[in-house]
Amino acid sequence: MLTNRPFNPDGTWGQKTKTEYILDSHGNKTKTPAGNVRNRKIWLVDWDKKEKVTEWRHNWAVSVNQVLEQKNIPDRISEKSFIEEGIDDTPMQHEGINSKRHERKKFNQQVKNYRKAKASYKNNQEKVINRVHLDSLSKHFSFNEKRVVKELSHELKTYISLENLDDKRRMLFNWKNSTLIKHAVGEDVTKQLLT
Repeated sequence: MLTNRPFNPDGTWGQKTKTEYILDSHGNKTKTPAGNVRNRKIWLVDWDKKEKVTEWRHNWAVSVNQVLEQKNIPDRISEKSFIEEGIDDTPMQHEGINSKRHERKKFNQQVKNYRKAKASYKNNQEKVINRVHLDSLSKHFSFNEKRVVKELSHELKTYISLENLDDKRRMLFNWKNSTLIKHAVGEDVTKQLLT
């Protein structure tokens, strides 16, 4: 797309058109029966003329074909239509971005569903493994150990195994001590206490 308005040599916008008066054989302005001066509009640029567009398309094809030849690519392009080239075929209609929107949306939904199913499967697998692991460990726990693990799991809202029991207990102890120290110093620890 191009503007119909030319540029002046100093870079400012020029006039799109100029008015040309229709003169008689003596060089005088002619008038309509209503008394208005006859004139016509003269466009100052020819950028929207079919001939100019054809010329530009030809120049573009020549430039592209030169580059294709330099790169040893056998393909060539032409500015001519199928009819001008003598090709008895119907040109393809440009579909545009919106024509494939439904297909893209459907594909994206399939990808989302696949990822969701995969995450759900992985989550369920981890739950099964953790449950089996906890069941096997709990056989070796005393009643008191089972109670401690249950309390810690509940307080920390996380899965606790025998291997990380000491770490989780130390973590909870450190949180409580940190909160008590901050409280003793006078900091607001309401949020930490809730946590």
